[in-house]
Amino acid sequence: MTDDAAFADLLETLYGGLTRSPPWEDFLKALAATTDTTFATMLIGRGCAGIDAHVTPGADPERTQQYRQISEADPFVGLPEGQVVSFSDFVNHIPARFRDWMDGARTGQILGIDLYREPDISVRLRLTRDDSSEDFGDGEKALLERLVPHLRIALDLHARLTTTQAESQLFSSAMADLAVATLILDRDGRIMRRNAVAARMLEDGGVLAEQGGRLEPRTHAAARAINQILSHPPVPGEESQFEVATPNGPPLHGRARAVPSSAYGDGAWVALFLADPTRPAGPSSDTLRDRFQLTRSEAALALRLAEGAALADAASELDIAYNTARSHLRAIFAKTGTHRQVQLVTLLRAVGDEQPI
Repeated sequence: MTDDAAFADLLETLYGGLTRSPPWEDFLKALAATTDTTFATMLIGRGCAGIDAHVTPGADPERTQQYRQISEADPFVGLPEGQVVSFSDFVNHIPARFRDWMDGARTGQILGIDLYREPDISVRLRLTRDDSSEDFGDGEKALLERLVPHLRIALDLHARLTTTQAESQLFSSAMADLAVATLILDRDGRIMRRNAVAARMLEDGGVLAEQGGRLEPRTHAAARAINQILSHPPVPGEESQFEVATPNGPPLHGRARAVPSSAYGDGAWVALFLADPTRPAGPSSDTLRDRFQLTRSEAALALRLAEGAALADAASELDIAYNTARSHLRAIFAKTGTHRQVQLVTLLRAVGDEQPI
């Protein structure tokens, strides 16, 4: 392909498809059409042989499944990174199982590229033609060589996008169960997002409620605090702390942070984090010891973490060395089956919310 406009169209399907599900189909369809190829395939996995994703638009699902079953016999793997290689030039011996599959699929020739991404991801791009088609020529090889740097960039971008999405879903799920009411507001006080704790707080309608989709302060103290935040939000990267008096209990302790407009659209304004004094503080020490077989010291540390303390602060409160606290935390992780502090706190909060039978 020498037409720059046509090549730009191909790149548009490559980069534009990263946010679609599935992400590679449009690009592979366009690549197959451009190269007059029967199928364009992308195989993604760990190491040279493993396959986690197999994308071949238009292929017979039964043939795809057959390939998965005999993929370990595929001799066309482990190509030099980033080099365009033909099957006939690379393979000296074809295992009988793979030869039978090629004959059944009428696969006459294959052109491929292998790309290796950190930490151990292997990506195989394959163009296949049936035995009635012409051989691949210099034009197809030159096109694939031109695509290589773009494929590397697209694969890294897709990995970053999927990782960020997965982390966002994990943290959102965890935050939904923590004893912190989280609200995202626009500049008019309209509620754009809330977690489960905030929803319960608004339903209770104490000092804060929802009216017509907006946050409605129910007391003069709450109105002053919220109006001050909406009219003078913290600058990006900083936060402001505030309190809202309650009629019959401790005040709400809150923090406000500016929300980047790109995160929720141009209407986003500020995020509020409010401690809910009506939510159970967490499990008891005895409950943790019985439930997870924690020692007294481990249970004491776990309780501080469940209350929202950072590990260093918890160590200081318990008058133990920070390294000792880290050792206790590793033991707590092992006994509770968690791996991160946010997972641990979510689990401990859930234990604290359990009601006796």
